Amino acid sequence: DIEEAATEERVMDHHLAGSLNIPAEIVRLSLRIRRCLLPFFATIATFVLLITSNISAKNIILNFMAITFVTEADNVLAVLFFGTHQRDLMEKAAKEAYDSEEFSEPKFAFLWARVQGLVCVMILLIVLYDIDTWVTDCSKLNWFLNVVAGYSFCILVVGQSFYRGCVKMHKETTRVRILSALAEFFRNYLAAYLGWLSTAILSFFVNGGSLPILFSTKIKLSDLTNDIRQDKGLAILTVFYFWLMVIHLSILIIIETYKRKCCTRSQE
Repeated sequence: DIEEAATEERVMDHHLAGSLNIPAEIVRLSLRIRRCLLPFFATIATFVLLITSNISAKNIILNFMAITFVTEADNVLAVLFFGTHQRDLMEKAAKEAYDSEEFSEPKFAFLWARVQGLVCVMILLIVLYDIDTWVTDCSKLNWFLNVVAGYSFCILVVGQSFYRGCVKMHKETTRVRILSALAEFFRNYLAAYLGWLSTAILSFFVNGGSLPILFSTKIKLSDLTNDIRQDKGLAILTVFYFWLMVIHLSILIIIETYKRKCCTRSQE
C-alpha cells in the first residue's frame, strides 16, 4: 500500500506538471495518509490483535484478513465502480508517466517505501519483546501505542524532508530543493492532522456529541494536559486538530507560492 500510494502520487505529479489543482491536492493528502500514517496504525492494530486475542489459527487468520481488507478496500472499490474504459484510461496514464523522465531518473525513488515497511516490522517486534516493561497498566496501552506511532511518524517525516532536500531532481536549484523539503514536511503533517481530525470528529459524534457543543468549544492549554470528560476532550481535540490543519495549510500555501516564483525566475 505504501508503494502504491507513492506510485499514484508520482503519476499525478507527472500529469499535473506543476499546475495548481485543488481536487488533486485533496487526493494528494489522502495518498499521504495512506503512505505515511496508515502503515503505523496498521502496525498498532496488528500488535493489539496479537496481545489481546487468543492465540489460535482461526483468530489470527480472521483478524489479519480484516486488516488486509481495510488496507485493500480502495482497490476493491475501484474494481466494483470503475468500468473497463476507466481502467484502461488509468493504465494508459500510468504507462505514460512510467515512460517519462521522472520515473527513469532516480533508481532509489521508492527507497522510503522499503525503509518504512522495515521500520514498521522493527517497531512491531521491539514493542512485542519489551511491552511488559513499558506498559504496566492496561489503561495506558492506548496512550503508549499512540506515542509510538506519533514518534515513528515524526521520524519518517523528518527523514523524508531531509531526503527531498538532498536529492537534486530536474536541475533544481538549492533554494528550490530547500523549499521542496519544507513543503514535504508541512504537507505530511497536514495530511496527518486531516486524518486525526476525521477520527476525532467521528469519535465525537459516536459518543453523543452535537454541533452546538463543538462550535462553542474553546481551547485552553491546560485542557490539553489535564484529565477531562470524554465528550469535552473529544471536542477539544477536534478543534485543536482543525486549527493545526489550518495553520499548516497556510504555511504550505506560502511555501508553494514562493517556490513557484523561484521556479519561474530560474526558467527565465
